[in-house]
Amino acid sequence: MLNIFRIFISDFKRIKTNVVAVVIVIGLSILPCLYAWFNILSNWSPYGPDATSNIKVAVASDDKGITIDDTEFNMGETVIEGLEANTTIGWVFTDTTEEAIDGVYSGDYYAALIMPEDFTEDMVSFLADEMEHPEITYYTNEKKNAIAPKITDKAKTAVQQTVNTQFISTLIKSCMQVSDGLIDSSVLEEETGSSNVIDMLIGKLEEADADLAVYENLLDSLMSVSGNAASTTNQFSAVYPDMKSAITSGQSAMGNLQNVTGTGLASLGTISKGLSATFGGISNALGSIAKALDTSNGNLSQLSATLASANISLSGTKDAITDMRGVIGGRLERLNQMKGEEGYEILSKLLAHDPEEIGSFMASPVEIETEAVYEVDTYGSSMAPFYTVLALWVGGLILVAIIHTKVEMEPFFKNAKPHQQFFGRYITFFLIAQVQALITVLGDLYFIGIECAHPFLFWLAASCCSFVFGFLMYALTAAFGNIGEGIAIIIMVIQVAGAGCTFPIETLPKVFQVFYQFQPFKYAMGAMKEAVAGMYRDDYWKDLAILLSYTVISLIVGLVLAVPFRKLNHILEESKEKSGVML
Repeated sequence: MLNIFRIFISDFKRIKTNVVAVVIVIGLSILPCLYAWFNILSNWSPYGPDATSNIKVAVASDDKGITIDDTEFNMGETVIEGLEANTTIGWVFTDTTEEAIDGVYSGDYYAALIMPEDFTEDMVSFLADEMEHPEITYYTNEKKNAIAPKITDKAKTAVQQTVNTQFISTLIKSCMQVSDGLIDSSVLEEETGSSNVIDMLIGKLEEADADLAVYENLLDSLMSVSGNAASTTNQFSAVYPDMKSAITSGQSAMGNLQNVTGTGLASLGTISKGLSATFGGISNALGSIAKALDTSNGNLSQLSATLASANISLSGTKDAITDMRGVIGGRLERLNQMKGEEGYEILSKLLAHDPEEIGSFMASPVEIETEAVYEVDTYGSSMAPFYTVLALWVGGLILVAIIHTKVEMEPFFKNAKPHQQFFGRYITFFLIAQVQALITVLGDLYFIGIECAHPFLFWLAASCCSFVFGFLMYALTAAFGNIGEGIAIIIMVIQVAGAGCTFPIETLPKVFQVFYQFQPFKYAMGAMKEAVAGMYRDDYWKDLAILLSYTVISLIVGLVLAVPFRKLNHILEESKEKSGVML
C-alpha cells in the first residue's frame, strides 16, 4: 500500500513542477465538458417552434374554385389563409407552383405543398354522381437533411388534418343552418305553441281531423237539404247562420293548417308531402261554398243554383275531406311511430345546439388530454444524460492517450510490484477523471441550465461513470497498450450506435438490441435519467450497482490478462519505435 501512495506522490510532484504538464492536466480536465456542453446546447430545442419555423416549406395553389348560388368558394385560398397564421413552420407562399417545385429541387425549400386547379371542385364532388378525393401534391427534398423530412412530414399531416377538419366543420354547420331554417323552432312555437316538430304536427293533425269530421257532417246535412228543397226550405233557413259560420271557420282552419305544414317541414319528407297542397284545395272549396251561402242569403233554391253555376260539387268536397281524413290517419300513425325512434331523439338533440358548436364537435369529436410522466420540457435536457456520459468516456479515452500507464521506476519505490504500480498510477487518472465529471456536471446544471430533479444524484452518477469508464480504459491500456486504446474506441463506437440514446432501442437492428444489455452506457444513462427526470423506486441504485460491477472486468483485465501480454506489448513498443513515425 505504501508503494502505491509513493508512486502517486511522485507523479504529483513531477506534474506540479512542470508547467507544460500542469497546462495539459488543466486541458484534460476541461475538454470533456466542452464536448458535452456544445452538444447539449446544439440540441436544446430542435423541435420547438422557434427552430422549426426556420425550415422553409413552399405553398402554392392553382385552385380555380367554384361558384354555388352566386357564392364563390376557393379552398386553396382558405388553406393558404390558415397557414399564414401558423408559425410552427417557415411557410413561403410563392406566386406560381413552378417556383415552389423548382425551389425544392434547388434546395431553397425543404418541401412544397401544391394544390391543383380542381382542388375545390373535388372537395364538393360528393354532391355529384362521382366522388373524387381532393389531392394536395407534396414534394420533399430528402437529400438536404435526414431529419428535416420527418419534420416537414408532420407539417404535411397537419395541413391535411386542418383541411379535413375545416371541411367537415363547414359542411356540418351548413347542414345545421339549413335544418335550422327548415325547422325553425321559434317560429313553430310562436305559431303553434310547441317547439317540437312532431308533437306540433300530431296536435295540429288531430285538430284538423276533428274539424274535418265536423265539416264532413255539415256537408252531409247541406247535401241532404239540397236534395229535398221543397220540404226543407224552412229547415235550411234555420241552420243557415250556423252552417255559414262553421264553413267560414273551416276555410280559415284549413288555411292555417296549410301554413303550418309549409313552415319548415321539408325535412320530414313523405309525412308533409302533399298535405299543404291538399289543405289549400279544401280551403278553396270551403271558401267557394261560403260565398255560395252568402249569395243565397238563406234561400235553398238560390244556393243550389249558385253551386251549379259555379260548378261546385258538395259531394266532391265531402269526398276530398273523407280522403284527407284517411291521409291524416296514416300520417298520425307514422308520426307517433317516429316519435319513439332513437334516430329522431338524436336529431332533436342535435337541432337544439348551436350550428357552430355542432360543427366544431363533429370536425374533431375526440380530444386527447396528455398527462406527462417524468416530464422534461426541453430536448436538450433529455439528451444531457447521453452527451454527459459520452463526454466522460471521451475524457477517459483522452487520459489514456496522453498520460502513460507504465510507471518509470525510481529508487524509493523500485521494488513496487506490478499491482502496486497499476494502482499507484491509476490514482492520478482517477483524480483527473473526477475533476472532469465535476466540471461537466456543474456546467450542465448551472451554465447550460438543464432540468434536473436530483442534482446531487446527477453528480453522483457522473462520478461513478468517470470511475468505471476511466478504470476500464486504464486497465485495457495497461494490459494491451495501444491495442487497448483501440478496443476502448471500438467499445465507444458500438455504444454510440446502439445505446438507445437518440432512437428507442426497440427501433434498432436486433444485433444492437442484444449488445445493448451488456453496454455500460445503458446503466450509466439509466442512472442519470433517473436523476434528471425523476426517480422510480430503486431503479437509480440498481443502475449504479450494475455499472460499478464493470470494475470487476477492469480488475481482471488490468491485473490478470496483463501478465501474459507484457512480453507482446514490449515487442510492439520496440516495433513502433523502429518505424520512426509512430509514438
